[in-house]
Amino acid sequence: MGDAAAPTLAFIYDREATSQVDSLNHRIATCRAYADRMEWEVVGQWIDRGDAALSDRRPLWRGMVAEMEAQGQGRKIACLVADWGRISHNDEESARLRQLVSMAGGVCVTASGEDDSGEGASRGRLTAPPPPYGTGRDAASKRLRRRGQELSPGVILVERDHISRTTT
Repeated sequence: MGDAAAPTLAFIYDREATSQVDSLNHRIATCRAYADRMEWEVVGQWIDRGDAALSDRRPLWRGMVAEMEAQGQGRKIACLVADWGRISHNDEESARLRQLVSMAGGVCVTASGEDDSGEGASRGRLTAPPPPYGTGRDAASKRLRRRGQELSPGVILVERDHISRTTT
């Protein structure tokens, strides 16, 4: 059983698809200042960059959740973001990603004090499971799945000449 008086463990997350770092550094500094005001212990920061920042795979988000599971053990844990858009601008994707944090025993919190615990200023409690993975895929992705051979989840082999015939 964990120590109830122990500070909340803060896991800072952000994503940045571009190479610019000024805004990113400002958002991280904002999160660190919030954690300091709340007297939380910052475990680390995870930043998905480039294409990973735009996909729903989010390797560093998943790594952060794994670290939450390893370090949480009876402690309060929070995924701290500058704002909700740092998780995702897509509601379904945001719900899926936040559900991973919830399943690890944590909550997602913004640097302005909103959280998804359902108490106080809130984005809304995650009471229902998020939609199944893949329901928000676009039509082009669906066409590729129909015309290709799925090697593993998310990996589809489509012959090059088949792509040329279908895109022209």
